[in-house]
Amino acid sequence: MTTLSSTSADLLDLLRSRKRLLVLTHANPDPDSLASAMGLMHLAETRLRMPTTFAYAGRIMRAENREMVRCCKIRMTPQDQVDPSQFDCLALVDTQPGFGHTHLPRGRSIDVVIDHHIPPAEGSPSGPDNPLSPAPAADARVFHDVRTDIGATSSMVGGYLLDTGVEIPGPLATALFYGIKTDTADLSRNVSPLDERVYEHLMPLVDRAALRTITQPALPADYFRALREALNNVRIYDDAILCSIGRVSTPEMVAEVADLLLRHEGKQVVFCGGLSGDVYYVSLRTELDLDAYQLLAAALNGEGSFGGHGAVAGGCIPLVDDDERTLRRFERKLERNILAALGREGMSVGGLGGVRK
Repeated sequence: MTTLSSTSADLLDLLRSRKRLLVLTHANPDPDSLASAMGLMHLAETRLRMPTTFAYAGRIMRAENREMVRCCKIRMTPQDQVDPSQFDCLALVDTQPGFGHTHLPRGRSIDVVIDHHIPPAEGSPSGPDNPLSPAPAADARVFHDVRTDIGATSSMVGGYLLDTGVEIPGPLATALFYGIKTDTADLSRNVSPLDERVYEHLMPLVDRAALRTITQPALPADYFRALREALNNVRIYDDAILCSIGRVSTPEMVAEVADLLLRHEGKQVVFCGGLSGDVYYVSLRTELDLDAYQLLAAALNGEGSFGGHGAVAGGCIPLVDDDERTLRRFERKLERNILAALGREGMSVGGLGGVRK
């Protein structure tokens, strides 16, 4: 593996050979994705005066993420409003071709891949709207930087900025800092020396007032109603918590409940799911010595699309039939799959109020 400085030089060399950059990430981008895209755009624009566009698929879901876009002034355009043929350089950040939650332009190879996730297995689901991108031509110049030992893609992009001497303004510093903060849980998981180096460099540059607004956004009444429903549907198997919320008004509620339940004393893994529209969303959190991506793959057993790294994973499964009986059967199937993967089959089930009869 090359050193970080030579990696940064390779990235700049590739970008210098192109005229316009389109940055893409996975659908429903999270803070690490948003910050990484913002950082790569800043590098290309500041160092090379290269026109750039960040296009996103899906929605900006959690309240924190929407505040991040607003406070950090992240420039972004819905992917269906962008013509990829107008760009001669396509970059993926915080994801890779082959991940089921990544929507790639048809017929276009990817020129730049920057990610910290485990590469997708052979035959990973791509779906009709997410074809695997064609392999680049044999003589094509490409940049591929995938380091699974790094805690956040924001750290990798931040490293490029430090190596190349590009000044990091406050909004970008705040975004990159928050991207690292969320993916490493304040440098408490999946942490590398690069994560620590970039995090410490960004700290004095962060807009503290903006960071507070991002981390403590205002929440609507529906949030608390959904939270009450979720807590009423908790099932506990030893150190594992399962929660089927049922129908939710917004998909982000599933991830937020999973994060909250992992704080339950003595519990080490949480699997949470809920239906929004005709799509069932799942989130998995773990403090076990098991990779969240692999656990979620076992739970979904070939259905839907998903991604993850280390302690955190999430996915979604479109449901053709979402009546109540079908939904409950589907949730029970997922529950059996995850319990089997965890080796918790046959254990007595309890709730937050104690053992259920």
